Amino acid sequence: MLKSRARKLAGAAMVEFQAVALLGLLPLCLGLLQSALLAIENHHVDHAAFMAARAGATAHGDTGTMRQEFARAMTPLFVTSSDPLDSGNVTGRVLSAYARALQDIALYGSIKVLSPDAAAQRDFGRTTEGIRAIPNDSLEHRSNSAGRESGVSLQAANILQVEFTYCRPLIVPFARQMLIGVLQRMDAAPAHQRCYVAGRIPVVSTGIAPMQSDFRTD
Repeated sequence: MLKSRARKLAGAAMVEFQAVALLGLLPLCLGLLQSALLAIENHHVDHAAFMAARAGATAHGDTGTMRQEFARAMTPLFVTSSDPLDSGNVTGRVLSAYARALQDIALYGSIKVLSPDAAAQRDFGRTTEGIRAIPNDSLEHRSNSAGRESGVSLQAANILQVEFTYCRPLIVPFARQMLIGVLQRMDAAPAHQRCYVAGRIPVVSTGIAPMQSDFRTD
């Protein structure tokens, strides 16, 4: 009689342990999985920001060019995996992924030029043939005096620094709702709130590159 009761209690304890383990470990595992995916995507965003800044450095700081290069670098995240890539479909699938990346970044991405800022553009902008731009030629021979408004030199104004904010979707169940709910309460930035409302997480990265062309302030 006692042995039978002990076996029943042992069975009940095992069920309770499994229930606690499921409720406690499952959210932890899902959270770790989502964090790992975000870390990978953050690496992609960092790389895309660098490539976009480098493209902008050779295109007079044009934000349209930087947006296109950012989307090109993010294209691998938009390639579908329903069928394996081969020589017959690779071109079409990559072009389709690039188009989806462009559309998604247009909806959920933003670009902000941090340097040269408006003060540096006023300090060093010069108009030539109807185009106002910050000179980029012969920088080593130009004065390194600080501008009156910006407080930086012409050489420093020729360092392009661009901040990219991109709202990335979360795909892991439960962890997605939990993470968005927590961050939505902690992060009051309006641009980030737009991401949370859309069920996404803001990923912010800064790309820096020396200008290889004159930065057009127009």
